[in-house]
Amino acid sequence: MLTSIYTEIANKKGTKIAVSFDDKEYSYDEFHTEIDKFATFLKSKNIKPSQRVAVSNFSPVELLFSYYAGAKCGVSIVPIPFIDPQRQQGALETSDAALFIESYPQLEPKNIDVSFDQEAMVIFTSGTTSSKLKGVRLSQCGINDICAFMNSKMEVDEGIAELVFASIDHAFGFGRCHSVLMAGGRIVLPTQLSNPLSISSLFSKYDCNALSTAPSLLAALLQVGKSELAAVADNLKWLQTGAMRFDHFFRIELCNSLPKTRIFLHYGLSEAMRVTFFELNRNLDKVKTEGPASECSELKIIDDQGCALPPFESGRIAIRGSNLCLGYLDDELWHSQLQDGWFITSDVGYLDEQGYLVFSGRSDDVINYNGVLVHPDEIESKLVTLFKSNAFTVLGMEDPSKVKDSIIVLCVEGETKVTLKDVAKHLKDTDSNFRPNKLFTLSELPRTRSGKVSRALIKKHLCEQYEK
Repeated sequence: MLTSIYTEIANKKGTKIAVSFDDKEYSYDEFHTEIDKFATFLKSKNIKPSQRVAVSNFSPVELLFSYYAGAKCGVSIVPIPFIDPQRQQGALETSDAALFIESYPQLEPKNIDVSFDQEAMVIFTSGTTSSKLKGVRLSQCGINDICAFMNSKMEVDEGIAELVFASIDHAFGFGRCHSVLMAGGRIVLPTQLSNPLSISSLFSKYDCNALSTAPSLLAALLQVGKSELAAVADNLKWLQTGAMRFDHFFRIELCNSLPKTRIFLHYGLSEAMRVTFFELNRNLDKVKTEGPASECSELKIIDDQGCALPPFESGRIAIRGSNLCLGYLDDELWHSQLQDGWFITSDVGYLDEQGYLVFSGRSDDVINYNGVLVHPDEIESKLVTLFKSNAFTVLGMEDPSKVKDSIIVLCVEGETKVTLKDVAKHLKDTDSNFRPNKLFTLSELPRTRSGKVSRALIKKHLCEQYEK
């Protein structure tokens, strides 16, 4: 039976707190009142079912109201999180929105008849220019299916009180919010995400027992903020993370730091939420994997001809299932990445003998180092223990001196005493093709909205510096 994301929370009523944000708390009754207010506004603008509404400058909690109000009206919400005018205009043009709302409106609620449309919202994936932005059309049922699966797997109940330390305009953050609301639990939303050292104070203030956040923030806490994790360890019952690379060194550290916590890890994309899903601390023998396919997904590894590969052979990751999105706003681009109903990703990996996914990285990040193909993630995994208190990344770029086709560059965030000689010594037992040629320190590594370090932006910055 097809249902909307609104339908899945419509019966959750009462005075219990649903959402806490910026010293204001909304009971489930008040949450529905706010949803009805925004739905009233949409109706007053004569927005019809199946149309899209772009929104900007909404707080996280206002964005939540708009998602569910849109679902109640059969309208798809498109968050526009960009400040840069070119990217914002590019997102608006490709969204084909019937209305653009630049600040949250205030109106009295009315009773709104529930409508339904397959598309729940449009999420824009990362891109360095407006022409590279991809609008991903998430489906109502896809969100419901995967969130119900997560709740079943994590064995959550209405007692869950989760700090969602992630962007709500991203599939990961909203997925966690919807899961908690479906269970009748409580969401805590931070006012800003730039300081992971605020996690323990928010946990204490709102009596949380669950946390969801990106692997990059957990890695940062394990490097410079272990006291933050220690402060929440006794009360943290559930932790959910994933969607980007999380080195096994940090995974083991996380399990050791949170011995009482059930830690769930996943591999996923904006196009397909929670492709894999497993409980990390109960499967430490699979610590280097992303887990098996979730209940809502199928996985296979294919070669360049599209043929399925056997276990342990590396190739492109292909996905299908109810968690797969409806497509892109650019229909031609979407169909170019489909093959017999399978979505062919830009990610590389392999399946082990039990069907657990080993993720190797993105195919477009591969460095062609004098004819040898090297993935930067392979190098980074070997340098984790050398940079214990600094975030860093590895990437390939054209050799400015034109001596080689490309060079391997190591970029470190903040001050470090580690030199390129120290790196070479640390990698002395590693193939020479895995050794960086240049080391740069940056005050801050640019990141995407989901917290992932952007190699593309770093490469662009370094190229501009060389041109000067």
